[in-house]
Amino acid sequence: NRKVRGRKDLEGMGIPLIGEIPLCAQSKKLKDNVRSIIVKEGNRNIINEAFRSLRTNIEFMTADKGKNVIITTSFNPGSGKSFLTFNTGASLALKGKKVLLIDGDMRHCSQSKYFNSPKTGMSNYLAGLVESVEPYIVQHQQFKNLYGLPVGTIPPNPTELLSEERFGTLIANLRSKFDYIFIDCPPIDIVADTSIIEKHSDYTIFVVRSGLLERSMVPEINIIYNEQRFKNMSIIL
Repeated sequence: NRKVRGRKDLEGMGIPLIGEIPLCAQSKKLKDNVRSIIVKEGNRNIINEAFRSLRTNIEFMTADKGKNVIITTSFNPGSGKSFLTFNTGASLALKGKKVLLIDGDMRHCSQSKYFNSPKTGMSNYLAGLVESVEPYIVQHQQFKNLYGLPVGTIPPNPTELLSEERFGTLIANLRSKFDYIFIDCPPIDIVADTSIIEKHSDYTIFVVRSGLLERSMVPEINIIYNEQRFKNMSIIL
């Protein structure tokens, strides 16, 4: 077994570990077409308590005013980034924070599925097909403080669209309108999109999934952290 099995495999790393989210019956079989909403108000089961602990750590981590844009990424597809991003956002929304979830993976659009995959969204704005994204920011039905910016039309050239000045302007305009902005990004070694999005963010959460990530890749995360390729990195296991 060469996979990461638990917290012990991450010992000795310089990068801070801000949360451990246990696998549950729903999240063991995460697929792109499954929208697992685990966080519930008043629920005291082990996974909800884990998300509350993660929420507290994120609040400490983001104490600087004006710095509220967080990206989530990983090495592996299927690591549960979209699941973690949504439920972390929902946990903060339950505490009264106004949270926006942006689907930054314009190839797979996993985060958009939590908002029923609207046909118009960020890609339409970046391509200049709509003047503003604000009419296309969707409020989630279960959480009154939780909003999503879906991909919209799947573009043939997501990397080029994200490289446009329009994306930086978009993030700059949204900062003051939300307490937290989470951008669900693709795995870092597959496409360049995450590195482009990161330039407009303040914090990076790296997702390590036990049973999926090879232990030999753990030192690589440390190298990325030490070289400061991504701003203010931390890990969720």
